[in-house]
Amino acid sequence: MDNKELREKVVATGVRLLAANLVQGTWGNLSARVDEFHMLITPSGIDYRVLKPEELVLMDMRDLSYPEGSLKPSSERGIHAGVMLARGEIGAVIHSHPNACSVFAAAHTPFIFKDAETAALFNAEKISVAAYGLPSTKALVKHTVAGIGTANAVFMANHGIMCAGADLDAAFKLLETLENLCAAALS
Repeated sequence: MDNKELREKVVATGVRLLAANLVQGTWGNLSARVDEFHMLITPSGIDYRVLKPEELVLMDMRDLSYPEGSLKPSSERGIHAGVMLARGEIGAVIHSHPNACSVFAAAHTPFIFKDAETAALFNAEKISVAAYGLPSTKALVKHTVAGIGTANAVFMANHGIMCAGADLDAAFKLLETLENLCAAALS
């Protein structure tokens, strides 16, 4: 996928998150790997319905620099970069606060899978809860990257969920699946 197509896919995925009620307003953020050391990430505070592909921020994951453009990247950029740098197979990361997943994150309660197929999808027997860190801090990055480990998702204590996949479609599917499982468990 070329840069233009990838930018369009990130924006379309943001709109899809809104339509599926997996994100509210401008809360949450998405990123997609461009190459080994660069990613596109949503800018801070812009509604996905009006976000333009050219407004995505191209970042260097090694030092979190973004020399192009005038928009500020998501404040959670360090988490996205940390997960992608730690795991070369990850091509996209979505951080959000959907209702049911947020209940598990706030309650510091892991979600244990009941079947092997779902566990395989998430590359884990359960979705763990990463230790708490204040938003936009190095502690949050450290805890989230450690918490996700080799899994494809992690609850962020008191802060929502992080899903990581080979591409944006895979990360979206993980988020949607986990939200549905958590909602069913809570009903």
